[in-house]
Amino acid sequence: MKNTTMKTTTRWATGVAVAAGLALALGTGGLAANAAPAPVGTSSSGCSFGQHLVSAWKTVPVELRADLKAAKALKSGTERRAALKKIQARALDGGYGAAVEVRAEWRKDHRGETLRPLPDRLKTDLKTLRSTPKSAKVAEAEKIADTAVAGGYGATIESFAKVVKASPDWKNCTPSGS
Repeated sequence: MKNTTMKTTTRWATGVAVAAGLALALGTGGLAANAAPAPVGTSSSGCSFGQHLVSAWKTVPVELRADLKAAKALKSGTERRAALKKIQARALDGGYGAAVEVRAEWRKDHRGETLRPLPDRLKTDLKTLRSTPKSAKVAEAEKIADTAVAGGYGATIESFAKVVKASPDWKNCTPSGS
């Protein structure tokens, strides 16, 4: 695999992973960068932050979720890149549905627009989250999300966090649906 192709695939996979991790679908795909900020831990639906993430993740087609999980389980390297390249091709061909195809096409057309490299402060906070005891993880994740929405990690992360929060998938969470 050429170095350029590898970088493109890695960027695409990173974009998918970040988006999947933060509720991939982003609702209808509409941008709401100027959405009014609100505390991330609360909503009119009564969902917790974690329930919002689970609810949004469930809107991702089952086949795509399975393929992403399978790719993540592979050892980093050639096999994982090949699996991610197959996911990318299937997404672009509409194999996961029209909504995913639209997002994959957008991603293809906007290769230079990424959340990477992540700001140092966010990297540090995410490392802290990984080492946080399970009983405190939700509170730590909510702090990170609140910081993102408030612009504490910079304008790009703030905009992305607001788009996720403004998406129908985030807003339509029901506590029983998680």
